[in-house]
Amino acid sequence: MHSKLWRGWVRLLLAMILWTTLGATAEPVTLTLDHGLVARAEYRKGAADKPAVLILHGFLQTHAYPLVHNLTDALASAGYSVLAPTLTLGVTHRKQSLPCEAIHTHTHEDNARELNEWLQWLSARGHSRIVLIGHSMGSAELLLYLRTHRPRAVVHFIALSLVEAQTDLDSDRLQKLRSHLQRKLARGDRGTEVHPLSFCRRLQGTPQTFLSYYAITPQRVQSAIKSLRIPATFIMGGGDDRLSAGWIERIRRTGQRVVIIPNASHFLDGEHEFDLIDVVLETLRQVG
Repeated sequence: MHSKLWRGWVRLLLAMILWTTLGATAEPVTLTLDHGLVARAEYRKGAADKPAVLILHGFLQTHAYPLVHNLTDALASAGYSVLAPTLTLGVTHRKQSLPCEAIHTHTHEDNARELNEWLQWLSARGHSRIVLIGHSMGSAELLLYLRTHRPRAVVHFIALSLVEAQTDLDSDRLQKLRSHLQRKLARGDRGTEVHPLSFCRRLQGTPQTFLSYYAITPQRVQSAIKSLRIPATFIMGGGDDRLSAGWIERIRRTGQRVVIIPNASHFLDGEHEFDLIDVVLETLRQVG
């Protein structure tokens, strides 16, 4: 234990030294999207011979989320170009995480279009090889994006703490709720309602919002993993209590690479963050 903690402090010290050297290359950027909203991101330009990395935050978060921020620092310090966008979620220049009680009008499909524009942004800056990294819901968003868009520049996908469902409702209650929302949408009623979604027990959203995210089911996620045409790595916490029993084994059965960080939580934080960085850097070295 003491040896592991000592290694962790050494890694942190080295990262701080490297960040002191490379921190000046950090560049806040904005992108005016096709629908008119302005999205924000942080961009670090690295070595031309390394793949660029896009890191996506989890549900309702921003690129300033600690896991995303620290991973961005570590990869930039290792010489990689890193883009960490903040999805607008319908809010121009969004800087803060959205509270559950806010009015949510965004959909997974909106997020996929934004991701596509950010990848085009990277390609326009000469990045011909791109690795995608997502955390939690961000992993699911990227996975489903890859299934529908199949961008040629993306050469590897790294999922951190991939979630398998967006609600704790049982199948009968979920089906009744979906039917209710579909009927409401069919008659042109776009008024908001309050229902559970992801970690929000009472999220206020439109029928489109709930139907879009509720469609991200364990079956759909697993099917998307099987349909991947690029190598992928799934990094999971051995102590993640946000996943249902057997979920990690279902990922393993797809034939993709699965790495378990023992005892790590869903957030892969604390001393486990150093193990996470090690696995990600090792994976990127294998990408070339």
